[in-house]
Amino acid sequence: MSPNPPMSAVHRRKPGAHPTAADFDSLRNDSTLISKSARAAGRGGAGRSVTILLLAWFAVLAVFTSWRHESLPAPVACGNGLEFSECEARITIRELAHDIGMRLVGTKQEGMAKDLILEKLYALKRTADATPGMPVFDIDVQRADGSHRFDLMGHALIKTYTNVTNVIARLSCGPECDSQAILLNSHFDSTIVSPGAADDGVGVAVMLELIRILSQRPVKGMRNAVVFLWNGAEETLQDASHAFITQHPYRSSIRAVINLEAMGQGGKEILFQANSKEMINAYSRVPHPHGSVLSNDIFRTGLVMSDTDFRQFVEHGDLVGLDLAFYTGSYLYHTMLDVEDTIEPGSIQNFGENSMAMLEYLLYESDLNDIKRDNDLIFFDLLGLKFVHYTWGSAHMVHWIVIGLAIGAVLLRRAPLAHTVKATASAFASNLGSILACLVLGVSLLYGIRTPMVWYSKEWYPVVLFAPVGLIGSLLPQAWLRNKSHAVSSRTGDYNLERAVYDGVLLQFAILIALTDRAQLGITYIFTFYAVALLVGKIVDWTLRSQARHIHPLAYFVAALPFAITTELSIGTLNLFVPITGRTGPDAPADVIVGVLTGALLFLHSFLILPLAHRFSARDLGRIIKGLALLSMVVTAYFVTQVKPFDVMHPKRLFVSYKENISDNTRELLIAHADPGPMKEIVAAIVAQTGKQPTLRAAEETGRDWSTVAPFSNFMESYAFDVSHLAPISPSRPPGPQLTVVKDSYDEETDTRRLALRCRYPGYIWTILTFKADVVAWSLDDRTMLNNGGRDAITLRHAGGYPTNAWALDMTVRGRGKLNMELSGLEQDTFHELVDEYGSLPGQGESTRKGSPVGSALGAVGVGKAWKWSERFGSAKVLAAAESVMPDWTTGLYIATVVSRLEI
Repeated sequence: MSPNPPMSAVHRRKPGAHPTAADFDSLRNDSTLISKSARAAGRGGAGRSVTILLLAWFAVLAVFTSWRHESLPAPVACGNGLEFSECEARITIRELAHDIGMRLVGTKQEGMAKDLILEKLYALKRTADATPGMPVFDIDVQRADGSHRFDLMGHALIKTYTNVTNVIARLSCGPECDSQAILLNSHFDSTIVSPGAADDGVGVAVMLELIRILSQRPVKGMRNAVVFLWNGAEETLQDASHAFITQHPYRSSIRAVINLEAMGQGGKEILFQANSKEMINAYSRVPHPHGSVLSNDIFRTGLVMSDTDFRQFVEHGDLVGLDLAFYTGSYLYHTMLDVEDTIEPGSIQNFGENSMAMLEYLLYESDLNDIKRDNDLIFFDLLGLKFVHYTWGSAHMVHWIVIGLAIGAVLLRRAPLAHTVKATASAFASNLGSILACLVLGVSLLYGIRTPMVWYSKEWYPVVLFAPVGLIGSLLPQAWLRNKSHAVSSRTGDYNLERAVYDGVLLQFAILIALTDRAQLGITYIFTFYAVALLVGKIVDWTLRSQARHIHPLAYFVAALPFAITTELSIGTLNLFVPITGRTGPDAPADVIVGVLTGALLFLHSFLILPLAHRFSARDLGRIIKGLALLSMVVTAYFVTQVKPFDVMHPKRLFVSYKENISDNTRELLIAHADPGPMKEIVAAIVAQTGKQPTLRAAEETGRDWSTVAPFSNFMESYAFDVSHLAPISPSRPPGPQLTVVKDSYDEETDTRRLALRCRYPGYIWTILTFKADVVAWSLDDRTMLNNGGRDAITLRHAGGYPTNAWALDMTVRGRGKLNMELSGLEQDTFHELVDEYGSLPGQGESTRKGSPVGSALGAVGVGKAWKWSERFGSAKVLAAAESVMPDWTTGLYIATVVSRLEI
């Protein structure tokens, strides 16, 4: 840093001497220097003007980026021949989600969905077979039994399944194509709490449209086959995809997979998992690219509490592929608001056109025999205009060239090393300051004021709430640096500090590139963009302005260009993570997590304010910080007092269960939630209705109470209301699941006991068996839970396809002592007896009536209360009473379960 020279350095005279002409010249020179400095800074004027222009430039970039992010192709109408049609896809989605409704594994609606898909496939096959020269069209239905281990965020259980269904179709050019195929996967079942229009009705419908088009194209030029898998058991923790990739005859021909999923209601589907260069090449052909290696990295960390069938294909089939999913509007994911009406127009068209482009490349151009797994990739799209991909080998070289150029550019300024180090440290301090300031506000909201999640109802609310305090955190280190410097006046800017901090920011990104390059983190490409833009800004500055003055304003405008990329990154990140906080558990510090995330994103948007701050006088900089502090207090006060965390279309998720313990004849109403948001009003409503005070369950009890949704039960907080005093339900529920020991023998020599267990559960769809034992062998495929010494509880969660009502387990345990077991079952009529607002059961009445179509079990979407049952479902009396008092800003799961405790 080179401060302006003091007057004594310009001219000296002896003490007591009379002023001379040289003294007045010196004063004039000093005044000129100060005047120039003041004019350069404009006593803050230049800083203000450049800041205003830069903010306007930011706004232009943000508007353009948001427009690009939100832009979707126009939906194609029905009847447009061999062109992908969103209109046609929506017809299928309505048939699945509205006419059939909830399609849980083990319900008759599951069977209806299977029949619907087969009906459409056979119609397409008849058309294709009637035209010469079309692809060979094969259809198959797989029913399978099996088991596998499932892990989610550190919690594991064993999944068992019987009679799960897969609907499979294959298009090929004949035997020469059959040995190498690409797999497309979606699932036609829905989760326990949703009619599943987007998840995964969209995937089902997109694949039906794709096979409609491809089956009517001449086979000439086709190099590879394509297998379409509509699996019938994904929501039971990926049972059907496991069955296909481990048991179906086609599995040996599959070379790669494209998985179509949804964890939101539309927008652009994101490429969030990829593990092959050739598959990335296929994706580079799509007309609407949207994906980044960043999402790939984030998903691998397990921070996103969701998973797809892609896991089964990779782990059990050793496949390469792409995982694509909707993620915008995730507030409605796995709720009764996941209906066709809430799927954003154009999003299905986007999904379909991209999928078709990939298939065209893979079927007609790609050599699938040479395809291999390769995680050594960086990929991203540029505002949906261009998809960029390259290997880490190329990236390492580019990164170190940029690092070298950054260091060289800083050295060319010939500033003292100590000044450069201080400026670089201040840049890191500002980065950390932004994060820490937002963290402090998050902690205050969650633990101090105790108003959590006031930002939840809009993805962009965290920016409004946390931005002022985050900017304070960024500017305070710069204010400290300014106060420690030796500027001529606190009323002027300091161009030396401005240049030093600009270089410090550049070096900061160079250091971050080096660190993330070594760790091979995808975010390296973002830091590289910033560093290159700052380097180009320096070139602009060198070209247009002398080194002795403030940085040329045009340099800031050039250096700000990555703001567009950062804006899209931030939109996508907040769209993903803000809704997810509504299902990460009541103990998750959601405000802290979102605060830290917003602080980090904020710095990536605002790093140019660090050098720009030194165009202002120290006094003006202090005023800006004070103004931001006042703004932060006003904004925070407004959010705390006026903004509600939940509303109808951004609801709080509730879980309601009527549980009967047939071992001790107790009955309970369980109310659970999965976020740190308020529960007081909800609990009070149930207290008023039941006349009972609740018991807050401990974590272990909650896991047992909600074993039907394990392992998600580990992220719930549950309240139990004893309703044993209420009159027994009528009609009564079916008898609970029955566990029978058909063989029990003990081997004294090995001190082991051999058991053959059989379970029958008519009237129930899912069963869960929990016990502690030192199991040394069993009839299940997984071996990881054997020989655990009996320390950890083993959970076996079973699902059976429709119709199924039995399962078997053979096992050998160490010791001859009795085993304490708990067996739970999910009552089938919870779903079989759902009715629409007119009281019609699925499959009855007219599907075109205004409002909710038959079988959807939905009221008006805007209300968010959707559960209605026929009088044949006795447990509905308890559940409906609870549903009737729930606030409109909630959405719920309502189930009836039974539990029995056994000693075997």
